Amino acid sequence: MAQITKELILAQAREFGGDMPTAERAEELAAHLNVLIAALDEASADLAFEAEPANMARMLDELAEG
Repeated sequence: MAQITKELILAQAREFGGDMPTAERAEELAAHLNVLIAALDEASADLAFEAEPANMARMLDELAEG
């Protein structure tokens, strides 16, 4: 998975407008997002995600039922 960088955070902030984060804050945000993405990747590694949304919803229902 691609890593989130402070440059990407700053570019997105410019795109969306509003208050710009400092370079230091953008770096902190990027680090936190990368930790979250890695955790999601690890947690979902054994799940067979389907390409079709209907199949995905069915699969999640089956997982929830145990």
